[in-house]
Amino acid sequence: MTPPPQAQAQDSQPCEPQGAKASPAQVDAPGIFKGAPVIVRALQGAPEYNGCKGVVTAGPFENGRYEVTMEAQGKPEPKVLSLKPANFVLDTDALKEYVSTKRAEKARRSPPLEDFALVWAKGKGLSSKALVSKITQVPDLAAHHVLLRVEKFAFSQMGLGYLMKGFTRTFNAFHNFYQYGEEGFYRSACWGYATVMESSHPKVAVGTRLYGLVPPCRYHLMPVGGTIPRGKNGEPAMVELTMTDMPFNLRRFQEMEVVSAPGEQDGSAEVDGEASLLEDWRLVLKEIYTMAFYMDENLLVDTGMINSVIISCASAKTAMALAYCLRMREMRYVVGLTSKEHLEFVKATDLYHEVYTYDQVESLPNNRTIVYMDFKCDGELRQNITLRMGTNLMYNMVLGPAVFQKRMKDQVFEKRAREVLFDESSWRERRRMVAEVTKTGRNEKLKDSFPAFVQRLRQHVKLRRVCGEKAFKDMYDAVYSNTSSPGDAYICTLHEEEGGVDEIWGP
Repeated sequence: MTPPPQAQAQDSQPCEPQGAKASPAQVDAPGIFKGAPVIVRALQGAPEYNGCKGVVTAGPFENGRYEVTMEAQGKPEPKVLSLKPANFVLDTDALKEYVSTKRAEKARRSPPLEDFALVWAKGKGLSSKALVSKITQVPDLAAHHVLLRVEKFAFSQMGLGYLMKGFTRTFNAFHNFYQYGEEGFYRSACWGYATVMESSHPKVAVGTRLYGLVPPCRYHLMPVGGTIPRGKNGEPAMVELTMTDMPFNLRRFQEMEVVSAPGEQDGSAEVDGEASLLEDWRLVLKEIYTMAFYMDENLLVDTGMINSVIISCASAKTAMALAYCLRMREMRYVVGLTSKEHLEFVKATDLYHEVYTYDQVESLPNNRTIVYMDFKCDGELRQNITLRMGTNLMYNMVLGPAVFQKRMKDQVFEKRAREVLFDESSWRERRRMVAEVTKTGRNEKLKDSFPAFVQRLRQHVKLRRVCGEKAFKDMYDAVYSNTSSPGDAYICTLHEEEGGVDEIWGP
């Protein structure tokens, strides 16, 4: 709408000189700032200006008015009015566009940032032949997003597989946590640390350090669904990422724990060598130990004070964690089953009362009531144990493969007679209502016992540094083929400049 140039608004006054003094005490229009887009309204003397759009160019002056400049179509000079705050309102649509434009300009990177990520090709299984590296440009930051710099992550034999650490019953579900945009590929995730490089979320500051489930890459852009403040009982603050099609019972895997934030007392403190080492052990063992602790709880609730247990894949770190939890509550007889290659290693840990190889099942003592904790998911082995133990076998708890393995003969993941499928997410919900947990201080015991478990395993397991693409693929191939030592744990980074040399066996 173009007002006649000769019109004068009775509600307006000639503008004050550009150098006129503005008094902060006269600010009667909160939210109005220099450059704000506005719409003129409620002019009675010159109603032809009502509805015109302009920009605040000065004010407020001592008389409380603002200078509003409007572009007059077909006129060489713009129209300038001095208006009361009641005679204009913010143009919210123009303001949103203005903010979006400024935010986009600020978020645009120069030079562009490239991400290096490892993904898996669909239909090629889990071998290293399916592992593909992708280099892509990191998208610009959208509203309510964070750009994470993935510092490091842990990888183990249970890092991938059909039953990823018991979190989900299907292979597909786990790999949908972080969907990959290109058709024909998927990505997995590991427990790791990441730092917020860029943020457009008002409650997530740049420099915030997070712990949680991250994909193997250098940078990762994710939308933020919300934040959870620090709990009254010491629970850490959380940043909740938004993941599509996330099942409700797996929602905790989209929550990232705030390790430190800018402004906190220890947020900017340099991490010394020992603290960094403990961080690495946390990556390797924390989730494994938590799941083993829950397995022990599930066993306690279902079987009462049964005092004998057989554990297959005894060299796996989750199996050793389970044995530690069982011995911690004075389980009288814990038997480990392992391969001939790992027999001496398992015996050296001293976590099991007795250790047998898989071809020694016929020698297992069968004179006591016992439970079989099945990490191997080998139907033939399970049948042999059932025949050996007879009616003394109370039940099998099927936990899922602890190592990469070719399909075993009669390999099954389904429930059969006297079998219980362990599901970590279901037990996490159920344990809140179980008296054996809620009334016996199990949560405190989980927290307090973890450091002692770390110290125990540090005597038998070594941390290995994996830096860069080639080192990761070499390590992955060794893990997949089950030729890596059970005494090795892997801390990985794809930032080659941080790991020294591009080798598997770092310092």
